Amino acid sequence: MDMIPMEEAIRIVLAHTPSIDLVSVDLMDALGRTLAEDIQSDLNMPPFHKAAMDGYAVVGADIQTASREHPAVLDVVEEIPAGKVPTVPVSSGKAARIMTGAPVPEGADTVVMVEETVTEGDRVKVLEVTEVGRHIAWLGEDVQEGDVVLKAGTLVRPPEIGILAAMGTVRGPVYRQPVVGVVSTGSEIVEPGQVPRAGQIRNSNAYSMMAQVQEIGARACYMGIADDNEAELNRVISQGLDTCDIVLLSGGVSAGVYDLVQVAMRECGVEVLFDRIQMKPGKPLTFGVRGTKLIFGLPGNPVSTVVGLELMVRPALRKMQQMENLHRPVVKGVLDEPFRQTPGRRQYVPAWSEERAGVWHSRWVGHHGSADLFSLSRANSLFVVEADEEFLDAGAGVNVVLLTEW
Repeated sequence: MDMIPMEEAIRIVLAHTPSIDLVSVDLMDALGRTLAEDIQSDLNMPPFHKAAMDGYAVVGADIQTASREHPAVLDVVEEIPAGKVPTVPVSSGKAARIMTGAPVPEGADTVVMVEETVTEGDRVKVLEVTEVGRHIAWLGEDVQEGDVVLKAGTLVRPPEIGILAAMGTVRGPVYRQPVVGVVSTGSEIVEPGQVPRAGQIRNSNAYSMMAQVQEIGARACYMGIADDNEAELNRVISQGLDTCDIVLLSGGVSAGVYDLVQVAMRECGVEVLFDRIQMKPGKPLTFGVRGTKLIFGLPGNPVSTVVGLELMVRPALRKMQQMENLHRPVVKGVLDEPFRQTPGRRQYVPAWSEERAGVWHSRWVGHHGSADLFSLSRANSLFVVEADEEFLDAGAGVNVVLLTEW
């Protein structure tokens, strides 16, 4: 297959990404998920005229000439704490002592802050003018019964959890979290708890990939390490496609003698749609489908794996759940230091970027190639160098992909 541009690769991935099915989950389990249906209010919010301050509920016209020299003096007819229903209407010359959140009594149209009053027995002196209508949250001013308060496609964050609770939604209609099978390939790979022998390395890719998957909002399913042999790869790919929505494999996708992943994909009934992308790092990235199941063969070098997952897998997982903003944010920035590359492929360079005086500044964190996992811990972004660029001087403009929620 020919090497294809990044934009074409992303288009192919998203064109073959299905929507996930809907589920109903307990309120707190909806956090981080996407609403699958509109949520309508079953009541007015506030559900009654509500005091927004501690003070006195009054007829506003009674206090429009009040001052410290000539206070308005009103008879206090009732005290209304939050949760109590008023029993005495307020008429001209009267007031009710009221607490924040309590229902405003009939006849009152203004709440005077307690700091602007002096209480004397059963009377209150109002020392300042308060505009008619102030310090009352009026019935239905936030939401009216029947209003759509949250639209389908909304990401459920802590504020949305509060809104769902206020609407009495104890179970939320959300998109199911995709299940992502994660496999590391290579006979040289051992688990983190083992001490590597000569020629072996610990399995860092799978755990980094699972963390990325969970951060995106999907459920990672660790499927272990697959040795470099066709039977083992066939077994793990078949198992993943049978039980997961997406399968991610790292390693085994370049042109080496033991790079067997693409062969195994085809033997498992996968239609391979591309196997090389005009990008650096991560050129040998393979993507295929079997029915509605997606499978990605990511390069084995850690930086390539992370970048490929961010740019290719992330948008697919978000589209499955009907999330907005499928891709990481991209901002215009400038380089703080010069950068040189070998032209030929668009490069996504691990960088530290920050906004200073309204301008995004980015600098390469320095790494020893796509196997340098440790450089990623110093990066919060990727700056993009186009394929035909050989040298960018300090101050050159670049696109910056932000990898952190800002």
